[in-house]
Amino acid sequence: MSTTVTRLWAGLLGISLGLLVLCVWSLYDVQARNINQYRDTISTSAPGQLANHTLSFRLDTAVNPGGYIEVIPPDGFEVVASTSFSVRNVELYVNGSPRLAADTAAPGYDQVDITPGSPGVIRYTLEPTSGIAAGSNLELRIGDHTSVSSVFSETFSTSTGTTTTPEDTPGIVNASTTGTHEVDVRVYDGGEIADAGFLIAIVEQVGVGPVDTTEEIPPFRFNGTPTSTVGGTTLSVEITLETDELAVCRFSATSSIPYQSMPSTFTNTGLVFHSTIVPVTPNSVQRFYVRCIDDEGNFNIDDYLIEFSVSDIPTGNANTEGNVSGDGTGQGNQGTGDGGGSGGQTGQSDGQLPEVGGSAGTGGAGGGGGGGRGADSGSTAGGGFESSDAPYRSGDGRVEISGFAFPRARMTFLVDGKQAGTAQAGNNGAYTATLDAIARGVYTFGVFATDGNNVKSTTFSTSFTVSGARTTALTNINIAPTIRIQPDPVQPGESATVSGFTLPNASVTLETERDKSTASKKTYTATSDGSGAWSVALETSGLQNGTYKARARATQSGGVSTNFSNYTLYGVGQAADRVSTADLNTDSRVNLTDFSILLFWWNTAGGDSSPPADINSDGRVTLTDFSILLFNWTG
Repeated sequence: MSTTVTRLWAGLLGISLGLLVLCVWSLYDVQARNINQYRDTISTSAPGQLANHTLSFRLDTAVNPGGYIEVIPPDGFEVVASTSFSVRNVELYVNGSPRLAADTAAPGYDQVDITPGSPGVIRYTLEPTSGIAAGSNLELRIGDHTSVSSVFSETFSTSTGTTTTPEDTPGIVNASTTGTHEVDVRVYDGGEIADAGFLIAIVEQVGVGPVDTTEEIPPFRFNGTPTSTVGGTTLSVEITLETDELAVCRFSATSSIPYQSMPSTFTNTGLVFHSTIVPVTPNSVQRFYVRCIDDEGNFNIDDYLIEFSVSDIPTGNANTEGNVSGDGTGQGNQGTGDGGGSGGQTGQSDGQLPEVGGSAGTGGAGGGGGGGRGADSGSTAGGGFESSDAPYRSGDGRVEISGFAFPRARMTFLVDGKQAGTAQAGNNGAYTATLDAIARGVYTFGVFATDGNNVKSTTFSTSFTVSGARTTALTNINIAPTIRIQPDPVQPGESATVSGFTLPNASVTLETERDKSTASKKTYTATSDGSGAWSVALETSGLQNGTYKARARATQSGGVSTNFSNYTLYGVGQAADRVSTADLNTDSRVNLTDFSILLFWWNTAGGDSSPPADINSDGRVTLTDFSILLFNWTG
């Protein structure tokens, strides 16, 4: 080939490469203008399936307040119209921090507009006082994985019954055709200032070929509990067992019942650990026959027996508190002998043995005195409750609690009435806490907030079983408003103010009525400020003297809301009548929640519990108050 021809080809090749680079650069310039490091992560790539989208990118230009981001799915995709996909399912994070959003833009709240269709459009508009700085890292979540998405829950109210909240679903349906698709993201600020095409792939799901992988062996059952005797004061017991594969287990009090005909299913089942709570009868032998079925339909045809005894109800009085000082002949103070020994044993509730403490050593907390080396034992028996001050037994479970209160609220978390942790809510009222290393078992968990006026909110309480080596999440635990009424009592016609703290920028509904007279109910509304503070001027003219009560709840435009608080009593023309009651959380029932509150104040004067945990008003929370609570037990 001649030199001229060679140079001609080289020239043409150089021009072609230059055009190719120019085309690639032009394509990049069109597809990623002012947007860098971008990607879209979807929860499933299956054709025709609902999927979450997480759009992550760096925005290299600033966006002023009022600017907006548009997300346009590819052809063949669909934005669904559903009550389970709404404003709460579109959330923008800027440099790792979420922004609040609502149906309408307002100071502190961005606006989300969802246009259903094929493909449909999702628009996110910035609120009028806050923009986005250039160079910010953004993450736009679309689906049921936002921090405020609804999860399935059931709540029970004595007034409204059971309320079921369905879980949210992803809001965008994948195309039915496989291949690479492009999600168009555009940013506007007076005009279009940035755009990019986010590439995603839709592929057929991987499956196992025509091989029969089913097995025909039913679940193997083991480690059933309890196996020993439980106390006669026990009202209910948690029965548990394990299986060697995923299974659903049922049980019956009668033997030889086929699995399909068994009347009861374990409350927590479907995995390999199964548990449920059953009522028991004192002075009896309890037998529960268990059968399970696996995910391939193999079920047990024989019974697995969980059997244990329940003692009779104890009689008599509990032993008195033991002395910490031993009366042995050993040296030292408070029962400390020369050698290490054990403390006194815990006394029985029926006043029987043990009548002496343990061998030489120091007496246990609340237990009997340890003896000295010279004599064998002390002489005073231990008293009723175990000596550990821990809020719960140590184990491998974990409970995560989260929700909303008022900004900067002081949060307190209880386990069986004992304080297990504290936290402070964020500037938007969000809080979270983790109770770690908790043993499996049934517990009553409580959460309350304290405002700047030292007014405590209603305590949210719930009881459930903690399973070992698992994390249980309590979400959307939104704290009801605190209430303070000044003055109290108020004279008819005198000005009074009801105030407190709740969710920020929320609508507050206050209900007040004369005690035991629903016909006198009046409803007021107010709006909380950015700190959560709210107040209502109370009308008292024309009111009769007596005891009145008030309660409140709050709702934000973004969908976060609280339940009504417990009633706060106040007096008109007289002091409010506050009758001693065993219903310590004023929910019209006496149950484990009230028992937990009683335990929290055990052996004290009752603190600031309202109504008083010292039910009989003798200056001490003791077994007498516990007996009154049991007498009024409703479950």
